[in-house]
Amino acid sequence: MKDLSRRVRKLRRKVYRQMPVATCNRIAELDHRTSYADMATALEQGKLGVLSGGAALALWRACSERDLRAWCYEFGFPESLTHTVTVVEIDGVLEVHDAFFNLSYPLGFDDLLASLRDGDAVSGKREVRDRKIYIADPVCEPEQTVRWLEANADRELKPVDGLRRFELLWNPEAFTATHPGIHTLSRDLAVRGYPGDLQFLMLYPVSIFDGENQHRDAATMPLIGGRDLHSPVAELRVATRDLEAERANSVEKTARIARLEAELAEANSRAAQLSANRDGGDRAFAAEREAWLQQKVALQAGKTALEGELAETRARLSAATNLRAQRDSQIAQLRAEIEDGRQQFDARRKVIVALEGERTEAEAARLRREGENRDLSMQLEEAARENEQLRRRATLIEGEAAAAQEHAIEITHTIAPLVEELNQMRRDYRSLVVEREAAARDKAMLETEIGELTTRITEADTRAAALEARIAASPGARLTALWRRFATGCAVLFRSERMPNYAEGTPPKGFEGLSGSKIRVPRGPGSASP
Repeated sequence: MKDLSRRVRKLRRKVYRQMPVATCNRIAELDHRTSYADMATALEQGKLGVLSGGAALALWRACSERDLRAWCYEFGFPESLTHTVTVVEIDGVLEVHDAFFNLSYPLGFDDLLASLRDGDAVSGKREVRDRKIYIADPVCEPEQTVRWLEANADRELKPVDGLRRFELLWNPEAFTATHPGIHTLSRDLAVRGYPGDLQFLMLYPVSIFDGENQHRDAATMPLIGGRDLHSPVAELRVATRDLEAERANSVEKTARIARLEAELAEANSRAAQLSANRDGGDRAFAAEREAWLQQKVALQAGKTALEGELAETRARLSAATNLRAQRDSQIAQLRAEIEDGRQQFDARRKVIVALEGERTEAEAARLRREGENRDLSMQLEEAARENEQLRRRATLIEGEAAAAQEHAIEITHTIAPLVEELNQMRRDYRSLVVEREAAARDKAMLETEIGELTTRITEADTRAAALEARIAASPGARLTALWRRFATGCAVLFRSERMPNYAEGTPPKGFEGLSGSKIRVPRGPGSASP
């Protein structure tokens, strides 16, 4: 197996050296039915080059001619960037070789996909002794790429038919510096919850070529075969980011509701002030009544606008609550998947740290909401006291209006128009009282909705605490507690035998591996952390 692996590595290095890179308008279309020698001969003239797909196809052909079973695996986002590697079967192990960047991976194909699905990138084994030719067409090559090649290439070879040729170490870093769409690719990965590493594109298969057919259906692809490549870690990152955005929107909507309530209270205060100033002389009464009617129309229009805005805010708040419930359900499912698949200590530690940060943020948000609820309760109590004072003043005004009506009956033959105006004023006042009561009912309904929202948030905190308790009861946590008890017993035993004391932080000879009641175990491929 080692001999075969060494032969495949030599073939990969040979393909890397003989397959140049070129500008997009100088890419050669290789035929899989052509022998490898013919492929290399076609590119020796120095006018054409290949991308990752051509390099992977050339390595596949070289392996097939030596009776090695191989596949070309294309992955990525077709709308922005795709990449192709060669998968070679050696004694039942699927090795992944990248002839475009001259690197291989220490894990098999299945283990590599599993590691990427858990959110862990795999460091490839690079070969730095070989160099590749880059064929640049000055007409089509971006100026930024040409400047980078001039600054970083080992040397520039003799031009061929006006095409500049550079000899350099072609690796993922060089590709990132010269490819114009790398920023779009990094953004697409970040949106899906992955780091900006090209390895994570392997979780998005495009096609697999087995030497005869090009398979593009993920359910029937060789090597993939309907495998679930969705990463729970990436989905948890996306769900956490969406939840934080929803929490920010919820805080903003709560502040907006408080502002609307303040404006509504100010409108009621102004209406009460207008009602209190209605007592005056006949001429002053008529002038003030006219001004009051104008202000009333303006206030009614403002009130209608405020009620519409408040209704819209309530609808958005209800939608946000439903969306938050859906996000909570998704997060619960993702956490359940991570609980079932916790096989590596590094993945468990990342999830626990994320959960602790979320609990801290939830606790801080809960404290802020409690403070806001207390402030809102005080404001509601103050508004209730103001409404009580308004009702008392309304009773006094009604008594005065009744007295004025009796006086008007006595002099009805002399000032009949005044009586009519008083009746009209009483009807306007009653309509104002009805509007104020409707506003009070709306305020009570809003307070009830805020209480329900607070109850739901408390239930979410309770579920988070239960999840933390389940994590604390995991096998890893019990193993850590058992080891601490064992270390404590050993320390007591050493003291009872009058062992010599050592400086703090300096273990005795032979015990250098013990530190902080933990055992340091050398990690190898596939080994789990304690």
